[in-house]
Amino acid sequence: MNNQSGNQLVLGVDYSGAKSDKNTWVTQGTLNEGVLTLISCERTPRAELATLLASLPSTVVAALDFPFSVPMSFASQWLPKASTMPELWDAAAAIELSDFMTLRDEFVAQNGEPYRRGDFYFPECYSCLHKANPNMVPMTFRGMQMLHDLWQQGCQVPPLPDNHKNGPVLLESMPGAALRAFGLPFKGYKKGRSAAELRSEILGGLATKSGIEISNLADFRDACMENDDSLDSVVAAVSACLWANDSTQFRVPKSGPGEATKRGGTPSPNENELETARLEGWLYAPVFLTTSA
Repeated sequence: MNNQSGNQLVLGVDYSGAKSDKNTWVTQGTLNEGVLTLISCERTPRAELATLLASLPSTVVAALDFPFSVPMSFASQWLPKASTMPELWDAAAAIELSDFMTLRDEFVAQNGEPYRRGDFYFPECYSCLHKANPNMVPMTFRGMQMLHDLWQQGCQVPPLPDNHKNGPVLLESMPGAALRAFGLPFKGYKKGRSAAELRSEILGGLATKSGIEISNLADFRDACMENDDSLDSVVAAVSACLWANDSTQFRVPKSGPGEATKRGGTPSPNENELETARLEGWLYAPVFLTTSA
């Protein structure tokens, strides 16, 4: 999916697993010759989001801000024979959040909150088993349940083989990682004294730093200044555009040992990073940008 011409639909999703289901934001836009035109940026209930994604064709790229799966060590305790994400999604669909939380608590009491292999490349990541400020567990669980249905309905989920699926491409994304790659503020823009100033800086530099021209960002500025979830969904949509234009700008799992990281992720000689990613999920962030200033 490189350098496609014509109007291509892209979505950016800031996903919430909260019980109230009031904080998931979806940005939709069209990408045409490198120019993103935003269509909408609005709160969207999870069930409505799932229905929307299931209805989209294979030309669509959607960047979703939640962990698609769990660390291998936790998966091995939860479902020892699992080797790919869909097996874990199936298991998640069969239980309730309270059951998952119990599994998580028992595991973390003995093992702490491990990172997934791909998370070691991104120092801004939390473990998807982290439960306090932010609480990653509900969004991970509810996201996995949603992916269970979407995978069966034909959505493509890298790094899993597409198996000739005809649904949209769903990318695990993280706006903070994208902003860091763009050289824009990736901390402090959600809460705190400088939040408004930092959001303004993000909005002012997003097009230039990402290389994606946004024809009508000014129309959505007030919403993004008022709500950080809204802003995150717009940043996720920009990530979706970058993938649609040139997926080689993103770090992808290797079919062999990965790379050592300063965060402590040291691969073993026998590691197959791609196989691990097909179980744990993989955060796609545009880390090899050639267009940023």
